[in-house]
Amino acid sequence: MGAPRIFVSAGEASGDLHGANLVRALRRLAPDAEIAGLGGPRMREAGVRLLADTSWFGIIGVAPILATFGDYLGLLSGADRFLGAWRPDVAVTIDCPGFHFLLGSRARARRVPLLWYIPPQLWAWAPWRVRKLKRRFTRVACVLPHEEAFFRQAGVPVTFVGNPVVDHLRQAQLDTAVSASLRVGAGQRLVALLPGSRRQEVPRILTRQLALARSLEARCGPCRFVLALAEERHRAWAAPALRGSGVPVRTFVGHTHEVQRAADLALVASGTATLELTCTETPMIVFYKVTWAQWHLVGRWLLTTRYLSLPNVLAGREIVPEFIRDVPPTPAMVDAAACLLTDDERRRETKAALAEVHGRLQRPGAAENTAREVLDMVGTRVAKPPALRPGFAM
Repeated sequence: MGAPRIFVSAGEASGDLHGANLVRALRRLAPDAEIAGLGGPRMREAGVRLLADTSWFGIIGVAPILATFGDYLGLLSGADRFLGAWRPDVAVTIDCPGFHFLLGSRARARRVPLLWYIPPQLWAWAPWRVRKLKRRFTRVACVLPHEEAFFRQAGVPVTFVGNPVVDHLRQAQLDTAVSASLRVGAGQRLVALLPGSRRQEVPRILTRQLALARSLEARCGPCRFVLALAEERHRAWAAPALRGSGVPVRTFVGHTHEVQRAADLALVASGTATLELTCTETPMIVFYKVTWAQWHLVGRWLLTTRYLSLPNVLAGREIVPEFIRDVPPTPAMVDAAACLLTDDERRRETKAALAEVHGRLQRPGAAENTAREVLDMVGTRVAKPPALRPGFAM
């Protein structure tokens, strides 16, 4: 057998990062591998032959999705043609379920073995989709320990490979000058504002966080508020919420980890950042951007888990407050935040619970473990798809 051909597809900035780390691990284990796919600048730097840049995939909401529907179809068609012509030995999809369920159909039709690294959280909502995943995908590499039992019960071959966020934090080099600048004086508290990284969520979630910040300062005394943004372009997304908020905020770009470690409390958008804060054992309040209509028409019927924030899901109980609805701060929200900021006993309990959850994620080397799964799949035979399930109907 010659050099293995591996197709890797990732969307959004986080998928690009995890894809690049996976590709580097594949290069270490199989230096002669040919790797092509869809991704962003980090994957290109790692040596992937990119068919297209998909780092713009981080959109949410019906209108934005409809506006880019033609782009999605164009990418899907081009990737399908490439799979047919190049004939990879194995394909890997990373996160991004909306696109990758469709791409999975085409890979299955092409009889390409397919691994989903960082699979969708089917255990949380619309779990019947696991049947669709099982038809399309050969194997799953999951990154949350409780997912392994969920997929195994559904008959999907699965391995818990560890969590790449934990690996990234373990290897992160902090800027000591930035960390020093975040120290606060006696009697002050540092509150981090982490509104996410999607254009549609940053302004609205930050607006709610700033409103809560005003109430916290009135209730708890002197606070320093720090806004952590992942990229410079996010400043423009945050600007509308910051203007006229009446809250003095210092902004850091590209130093999220330093802010997370220094904070006494984090007001954070649901997502990867909640896992990062779990690893630093930082008390947090978790926000979602769910409107009344989204919740009552869709969310309440599809959700199958009592909790949505990952720390609570992994703990199996509420250890940090989470607020789903897109509404101004309520008295209950202010009370919860003030308690986490000023009640020493509650802070100790929360930190201990976060440390326990962090301990459950301690399988190192997610990228390397996944790379071994990928290479193990080379040579896997995929059965011909049923005649009644061609193409996207698979």
